[in-house]
Amino acid sequence: MEHIERYIEELEAIRNYPKVVKERDKLSERVAALEASLKSLSEELARYKELKVRLAGAGEISLDEARRDSLRVMDAEIEKRGGERFEALKREYETKMPHLVYQRLLEILKAPARPAEIVTIIRAEAEKKANGILYHSENWPDRFKEYYQKEMEAGVKSGLDSEFNRRVEGSAEVKARQRLSALVNAVWPAWFSENIQPRIAELERKANENAFQLLKGPWTFVCDRCGTTSNDELTAFGVEELVRKGQVQVECDNPACEDRSLFSTGRHRFKVSLHELIELYITGES
Repeated sequence: MEHIERYIEELEAIRNYPKVVKERDKLSERVAALEASLKSLSEELARYKELKVRLAGAGEISLDEARRDSLRVMDAEIEKRGGERFEALKREYETKMPHLVYQRLLEILKAPARPAEIVTIIRAEAEKKANGILYHSENWPDRFKEYYQKEMEAGVKSGLDSEFNRRVEGSAEVKARQRLSALVNAVWPAWFSENIQPRIAELERKANENAFQLLKGPWTFVCDRCGTTSNDELTAFGVEELVRKGQVQVECDNPACEDRSLFSTGRHRFKVSLHELIELYITGES
């Protein structure tokens, strides 16, 4: 049976042989035509690559060179636009940054614990400053010196002249001790209650109501170099620095007051502490 099937297949192949040969020849012709066309296209491509165009001011340039130059120009343009976009985003960020700091600082200062902490600092600094004023007469504010002088004059007029003179006579130590005792027990409490205590209470109230606005100012600053006085508010960055470091850098308003270094010159900057700001406030100098 297998021999019969094989025999039939061979007869079929013999019968179709002329047709198969004809198709093979057609395919051979088609392959030859495609090869000729490919060769022609390759030659044309080579001619295009070698083709040069004349550009004004640039001499001759081939299309391949023009393509590479075009890619370089595109890359340069992309880099340029990317740089411009970066600078735009940077400027936008720098513009928004103070506001972001301001908003964050408001959130921190509005936290329930923050005003209480600031009031505690203010109270401690005010007490420290009050003691410093009391025990060092050179630190007395002008208003207190005038008050003290008037109180002493009033004491003399009321018949305390001899008692006062008797107490201040003797050694310098006794004189200083008696004078300080009179100051501590009589003049200072009255002046403190009348002039300092209300400002401390006002300071504490403002710290509880709006700590940021209190620290912002305006404050009176005196340059540590030239003595120029200015009345300015702290920026959001300045308030943040004051809260974080306990001091802030301030720029002198005098154009002639400069900080010079080997490589640069700029307006003089000096540091002002929270202690000094509170001192200015409670003594009525800010």
